[in-house]
Amino acid sequence: MNRRRWSIRIAAVIAVPVALALALLAVDVLRVPRELAADDVRFEAAPHVRRDLWNDPGFLPGSPGARLLGTRDDVASRKTVARFALIDSSKMGDPEQDALRGRAQLDVTLRSRESGEPEWRSRHLNLFGVLTLSRFSTSGPEQTLILARGIGAFQSAIEVDPTNLDAKRNLEILLRRPEAAVLPPNDPSQGGAQGQASGQGRSGGGY
Repeated sequence: MNRRRWSIRIAAVIAVPVALALALLAVDVLRVPRELAADDVRFEAAPHVRRDLWNDPGFLPGSPGARLLGTRDDVASRKTVARFALIDSSKMGDPEQDALRGRAQLDVTLRSRESGEPEWRSRHLNLFGVLTLSRFSTSGPEQTLILARGIGAFQSAIEVDPTNLDAKRNLEILLRRPEAAVLPPNDPSQGGAQGQASGQGRSGGGY
């Protein structure tokens, strides 16, 4: 009888911290989407301002709620788009901008291949096409290659997510260029990110 009482008491003692831990985890899980959404609003309000957003969502150390919800991919995609937004196309040749552009191009390529969400993958492919065309001031064979890669990236973005309006607008703009008429038939595999990816941002005005 005494053993049974002690077992009950021990179970009760253990149950209290376990219940508290689960309650804290539940609160952390609930806070993660709200914090991500709040940082989304901050980004939309000032996309060209360099800030640390979407870091360690939740309040528990180690962000267990974010890990439980599997937000790592979404956060990485958001940060890629934020980095892309800092690129100033009027400062070609600026060392800091060139480094930022190179990092952004690497990021969108990786995210386009690794993201599990078609919408995010498509957005990143669209960004890859825009970054590719940022060097379109060249001439000759290189200009043709850049144009073909841009078209391929936008085609891939549309193939991954047919609702991507930005990619459709960008593709339409490129196909209207006289140079596009002499290109060989385009295949989505021409896209530099190899037709696999995405970003954030609102649907809007193309590139």
